[in-house]
Amino acid sequence: MSEYQYYEFLAIDHPLSISEVKELRKLSTRAEINSTRFTNTYNWGSFGGSPSKMMEKYFDAHVYVANWGTNNLMLRLPIGLIDEELLRAYCIDDPMSFSSTKDHIIISWNSYTEEPEGWVEGKGWMSRLIRIRDELESGDYRSLYIGWLLAISQGLPDDDTVEPIVPPGMSSPTAAQKSLVEFLHLDEDLVAAAASASEPLSAKVDETEDMRASIEQWRDDEMKQMLLQVLRGEFRDVQSKLRQRYNQYLKQLRGGHVQDTGNPRRTVPQLFELVEEARRKREKREELKRQRRLAAEERERRAYLSELAKQFPETWKRVEALAEEKQAAAYERAVELLVDLSDAYDQEGRDEEFRTIIFSFATRRKRQSALIRRMKNADLELPF
Repeated sequence: MSEYQYYEFLAIDHPLSISEVKELRKLSTRAEINSTRFTNTYNWGSFGGSPSKMMEKYFDAHVYVANWGTNNLMLRLPIGLIDEELLRAYCIDDPMSFSSTKDHIIISWNSYTEEPEGWVEGKGWMSRLIRIRDELESGDYRSLYIGWLLAISQGLPDDDTVEPIVPPGMSSPTAAQKSLVEFLHLDEDLVAAAASASEPLSAKVDETEDMRASIEQWRDDEMKQMLLQVLRGEFRDVQSKLRQRYNQYLKQLRGGHVQDTGNPRRTVPQLFELVEEARRKREKREELKRQRRLAAEERERRAYLSELAKQFPETWKRVEALAEEKQAAAYERAVELLVDLSDAYDQEGRDEEFRTIIFSFATRRKRQSALIRRMKNADLELPF
């Protein structure tokens, strides 16, 4: 398999300026670059730029995929939207880490697995994962807990390490969170085991009063400055400021960004003890689905064979006509019909009648070796 590396960067809050696009062009002459996106694929060699530095200066999201099993997601958020103390509770070494600049926090999820089988494709992951950034901004921290699970799946923390607060709703992840689990090659049974201690998402609560209380804390000059920013079209900046202050207000109100339900925290070994039970439950669900699917297919098959039984003479004529074409595709279709006829005669209790007819058919077509070979491969009984 040839080498494959995929880089994609996305600017969300602020489009790139003409000068910034020119700066990025110096890093790669082959990359596709516009005011919001930078993408490049390498089948040999490597990208000369630094994704971390590019995120610090230009972009709000980055996806990296390599066919030797490395996947990386980086998201940049305005400083203050997520508390650094909260992030430290979920980050363990390299699988999930964060860094901060004057204006932003950059969170990184890093997965290293064995080289995957088959073709690896990086295009499309950004659109599936970018919603996580909005979720984090709105206070949904399930993706952070997924990052912590990635770390323990790689055996990094000690056995006496206790899990951080489990965010609510882990048993009903969003589409982006499901995609993150897949992107990180995280064991879904581990996620299910960990989710067993997660409280369900409560019904959507009207936060209007809390929002009003938060806004009341703003000074008049601060509000005027934000209105000026709105008039200048800086909507994302104003939205971020409002969300930052609102999150700070909620932290003071609740005592933390993530509400502690008081459920016992589990150690790493205790979590892994739950994985086998989660696996058994999943396999049981999958087996039940498989049986239901097979039962539905069997009912559909029986209905089809019953209809076919009403058209035995016409179907035999069709088989004869296909055999006369003496072409590979016609032979394949003829054998498919013969198998269906065999099953239909058997369902009708007329298997001996079928045996007589097919013996006659095969005897007359004995010299058509390609057809006979296909009939034998289909386990159709022949007189020779």
